[in-house]
Amino acid sequence: MTDILHLQDPYLLEFEARVVARREHEGRPAVVLDRSAFYAASGGQPWDTGSLGDARVVAVVDETGEVLHVLDRPLPEGPVQGRVDADRRRDHRQQHHGQHLLSQAFAEVAAARTVGFHLGAEVTTIDLDRPVSAGQIQAAETRANEVVWEARPVTVRTVSPAEARDLGATPPDGVEAAVRLVEAEGFDRQPCGGTHPRSTAEVGVIVITATEKYKGGTRVTFVCGHRALGAIAMRRAILDRLVSVLSAPLEDLPAVAEKTKDDLIESERRGRGLLERALDGEARRLLSEARGEALSGSGPAVVVASYDGWPAGDLRVLALKLVDLAPCVALLGSRGDKAHLVFAQTEGLPHDIPGLLRTAVTALGGRGGGKGNVAQGGGDRPEKLDDALHRAAEAARSRA
Repeated sequence: MTDILHLQDPYLLEFEARVVARREHEGRPAVVLDRSAFYAASGGQPWDTGSLGDARVVAVVDETGEVLHVLDRPLPEGPVQGRVDADRRRDHRQQHHGQHLLSQAFAEVAAARTVGFHLGAEVTTIDLDRPVSAGQIQAAETRANEVVWEARPVTVRTVSPAEARDLGATPPDGVEAAVRLVEAEGFDRQPCGGTHPRSTAEVGVIVITATEKYKGGTRVTFVCGHRALGAIAMRRAILDRLVSVLSAPLEDLPAVAEKTKDDLIESERRGRGLLERALDGEARRLLSEARGEALSGSGPAVVVASYDGWPAGDLRVLALKLVDLAPCVALLGSRGDKAHLVFAQTEGLPHDIPGLLRTAVTALGGRGGGKGNVAQGGGDRPEKLDDALHRAAEAARSRA
């Protein structure tokens, strides 16, 4: 059994130990030590990282009662010096204790119970068992920060399950012996095996960055301490950039952004109208040219056209306009990084449009499909586009 040192001193970063067992974990060497200050992932808090001798500790996992220190290389024989990454340990103390305080604040202001907790690499989340209002979110954030700034002592003690219940704490499921209680004086008391500070002041500040509906309740995303400073700095940089781009003072950004959005919507509406008229004109031009090239009495026109950079959606709109204007077969293509094809015919014409398309996209090194009178596809050989369209046109004209 490993003597877990961080339970008594979450600030301990260096220690000496000896290897009592050697294992392998997911293809990497791992060791069990007689004593360790490394935190093994549990309860929503990730593991510590650091080093054992010259080997990096890349994971610490509790596996069937053994604490495995997973390494990037094997350890030599003999005693070993352990070092825990100080920044990661401090960050986890800040985030995890901030979670305790924020969870208790939500219990106070909204009677919302925390049913899930995840400490991620960038943000931390708690899942509440009920929806909460914007006012309750603000009130909980304020209440939690008041406790942080009051610098209340944080203490840890081990009690029996019965004593824990008498103190208002619910022991974790399956715990029948000792319960480790973490208490922020006069505010919060929770069973927990994580690493916590000596004072709430070390959390620094708690900033809620997002909330969302989740499984009938609310997921709250937040950051504490140094992470909060980074998040605020990022948002300040974004706001400064928006002030510059929109040429508006900070307080006017919402109104200017709304106006810019409305202007963009109107511009897109006008653009769609112009595109619609342009495609209508292009369809009439193509049909007129195809009729002029066709011999009198030779049947419906076969319209062939290729474009540079057109999206497949615009080709499809143009093809449908063509087949609606007059009886014809429309064979349209566009080239860019890839080639796009849209084939169509007027209702009642005899061509196998999906078959023509399949033959053409094969030459383009791609695929496509459709049914009835419209088919589309594409391929990775845009240089073959004109040849594919030419062959499709020959096949269509031979059937006319």
